[in-house]
Amino acid sequence: MNKLREVLMLCFMIGIVFLSEAQNTQTIQNLGKVNVDELSDDQIKKFLDQAESSGYSEQQLEILAKARGMSAAQIAKLRQRIAAVRSGQTAGGGKVSMNSRERLAPNQTQATSDRSSDFDPFGTIFPVDTLEEEALKVFGLEFFNNPDLAFSSNLNIATPKDYQLGPGDQVIIDVWGASEQNYQLEISPEGAIIIPSLGPIHLNGLSMERAESRIKARLKNIYSTLGENTFAQVSLGQIRTISVNIVGEVRRPGTYEVSSFTTAFNALYSAGGPTKNGSFREITVFRSGKQEAVLDAYNFLIEGKGQNIMLQDQDVLIVKPYLNRVAIEGEVKRPAYYELKSDETLGTLITYAGGFTEQAYTKSLSIRRNLSNRKTVRTVRFGDFESVALQNGDAIDVGGILNQFVGRIRVEGAFNHPGEFELKEGMKLSDAFHLADGLRADAFLQRGVIIRQNDDLSLSNMAFNPQEVLNGTSDILLNSEDLIRVQSIFDLRENFTVSIQGEVLKSGQFPYAEGMTVENLIYLANGFKETAAKSFVEVARRVTDEDGDGSNTATIFNFPIDRNLQMKAGDERFVLEPFDLVVIRKSPFYEKQAIVEVEGEVQYPGKYALASKNERISDVLKRTGGPTQYAYIKGATLIRRTEYFVNDQDENETDAAASIRRQELKSLLERDTLVDKSQRAFKTHESIGIKLDEIIANPGSKYDLILKEGDVLSIPRELQTVRIRGEVLYPSTVRFDDAKSFKQFISQSGGFSESAKKSKSYVVYPNGSAERTKSFLWFKDYPKVEPGAEVIIPKKPDRRRLSPTEILTLATGVGSLAIIVNNLTR
Repeated sequence: MNKLREVLMLCFMIGIVFLSEAQNTQTIQNLGKVNVDELSDDQIKKFLDQAESSGYSEQQLEILAKARGMSAAQIAKLRQRIAAVRSGQTAGGGKVSMNSRERLAPNQTQATSDRSSDFDPFGTIFPVDTLEEEALKVFGLEFFNNPDLAFSSNLNIATPKDYQLGPGDQVIIDVWGASEQNYQLEISPEGAIIIPSLGPIHLNGLSMERAESRIKARLKNIYSTLGENTFAQVSLGQIRTISVNIVGEVRRPGTYEVSSFTTAFNALYSAGGPTKNGSFREITVFRSGKQEAVLDAYNFLIEGKGQNIMLQDQDVLIVKPYLNRVAIEGEVKRPAYYELKSDETLGTLITYAGGFTEQAYTKSLSIRRNLSNRKTVRTVRFGDFESVALQNGDAIDVGGILNQFVGRIRVEGAFNHPGEFELKEGMKLSDAFHLADGLRADAFLQRGVIIRQNDDLSLSNMAFNPQEVLNGTSDILLNSEDLIRVQSIFDLRENFTVSIQGEVLKSGQFPYAEGMTVENLIYLANGFKETAAKSFVEVARRVTDEDGDGSNTATIFNFPIDRNLQMKAGDERFVLEPFDLVVIRKSPFYEKQAIVEVEGEVQYPGKYALASKNERISDVLKRTGGPTQYAYIKGATLIRRTEYFVNDQDENETDAAASIRRQELKSLLERDTLVDKSQRAFKTHESIGIKLDEIIANPGSKYDLILKEGDVLSIPRELQTVRIRGEVLYPSTVRFDDAKSFKQFISQSGGFSESAKKSKSYVVYPNGSAERTKSFLWFKDYPKVEPGAEVIIPKKPDRRRLSPTEILTLATGVGSLAIIVNNLTR
């Protein structure tokens, strides 16, 4: 007995273990039923561990999820959740510093590990240096890095007088007058041109002016009348290309092939300009191994002038590193880093920065200066700006003036001209009233306030009586920064309104006016609608009696009124009070025409207005003249609007209950992430199966439905086909034959497929009704097929086969159980 109890207990424990393993595998296999939004991070982690232990990759999981029916939206959410959980696991582990290869413990922060010389024990007490180095730019860099600026040499200019000719230049000689000739000659590498009958003329290194004189002197040998009735002109044609070398602190150092018109700044722009560490004040040009010029870009960038020499072949342009660079920011027009020469001062720096802005505090400036191992501050007064020299690394932050006023008062509230005014010596409250053009008619005359700023910048409040100030019986001496405020009587109460709702053309709230009557309010609402009941008007008034017992929520008044807005004697004296609500009821005798439609095989199809609230199908069918001889009576159907139908043509006709149901269903579908967006639709119409033959035979019977607004009675022409779809081998539409049975129609579509659920087959008839297959033991009673019917064969539910892992788990469990049972029963 004890052995049997032990065996049963062991079987129970093994069963629990097996169910747990199977459940884990089942979770992966049932991905189609998982709502990712309802899973916690722990569940996601367990899911990942389970998938990894089962040998699934992320791509295999996605394929499996799609195969199990999970929507694309759910798969995307699952992918995001897995990424988030994995990144969270990584973030929770050890962190690697970006600035070092030292690995930190999970509970050790970067701040506690980086105990270096930058550690400031007073960092929480004293503010950090406010000069933002990264925010400032080096002055001049943008000029050379501007893609919209084409700072190239201009070839369409007159030849400069100091231009020196060289090999490769083209010289054009025009002779006209008694003799005419044109020469286009290129200077040879030896520096000469050759004119026929004259021989070579050496021009290398000559300016255009000297070259022209030399050429004309030689031309007289073949043009004896040159200068009398023969004339000559010498000009420069195609210019030569030269090579210049740009080195040093430039963005793109190298050798550049440029035109002979290129200047030093043209070449520097081609090389990208100086780097961040390059000098703008000392740009040196070497020619033939000797220093030719030292250029200062600030003269060019700031003043638009300065030396800008024209380069020659094999010139070397060198940009050295800067020597002294200082920073200036704050209230200046061009905050930036500027390079200063040794003889330039703080005043020069301010000039380079464009001067102070209108908000700058210029009484003194503080210079932050670097010492050998510390920093210091030097303060310079306004008159000493031009005499104080600056050092490399100096930084100036020009502050702004305080946002405080002196000699100002402010007037606010119910004044004719409120605003700011100058405070003059001995000025009083009555003077401020006069400057503000007096009080408005709606001013509250029993109290006003002065909010005063004390010497310690705290505020104090002082009350006064505006009426006494106007009468001259009271007055107050004003101080700078006093704020005088007198409230309007409308500021001290609610905004008085009255409301009208119901059957008026313009319902809503209206401003309350003293003496307003019910007739006036209806008039402002543009009068009655046609649906309004004129027998009485209801007025609901707020309960404000403090002596009441608190049980009443409103006081109700009723008055009869006619279309001309006339009330009975006595009632016309009723005056509305603030916040009254006037309600115009709808007439119980007013009915809007209800339209139904009859389409298909009737004598007179079209739209019909219902004559009464209980008009039935037979009544309207009689008005249409009855069915035609081609009508298929059994296929007639009634199409009716659902509660989700919205009439866009009539905004006033709304169904509150239907609107609430629509919102509830919409909210439910949005929360249900398993539902695809394409399925989130409301059926605005539905088909109702009717038996028109019974209706015609027995008008007024239970089959004869009462019609509603928007109903459509559809009577089709005689149908001769049957549509078969679902789990058949060849879904198709076949010809109807009254002699054939249900199975014979299925045979015409190839017969049932292997996955067909035969016992759940059903037929949808043309009138909208349906009939299912009935079963008893092994016998099936298939529904009758009629013309125009649709036969639907559903699919069997998928039966999941055990995976190899599950089979192995099951076999292992059974084998282990068999061994244990065998050992216990020995």
